[in-house]
Amino acid sequence: MRDAAFFCDYAGEVLEAEPGRRLVLKWRNEFREDLKDAGWSRCTYDIEALGEAVKLTVTHVSESKPFIEAVSGGWPKILSNLKSLLETGSVALVTK
Repeated sequence: MRDAAFFCDYAGEVLEAEPGRRLVLKWRNEFREDLKDAGWSRCTYDIEALGEAVKLTVTHVSESKPFIEAVSGGWPKILSNLKSLLETGSVALVTK
């Protein structure tokens, strides 16, 4: 059984992968019809060493304004939790 609060369904493909440096994905939301109909988006993760720190740049591109609006609300939560996980070893689960 799936827990709707934590379930999401995406389709995608790895377009480019440079371990430790870059990952480029093509993806589409499969669980919201309005976003599925928006077609494919492209998400790029670039990792850059900065002395003892690391800079992560996430670039998510789509021609669909509703899609970009939807993912733009999610990325701050995802990246904040990633930062917390890396710094403390735990995250605050966000269900909505």
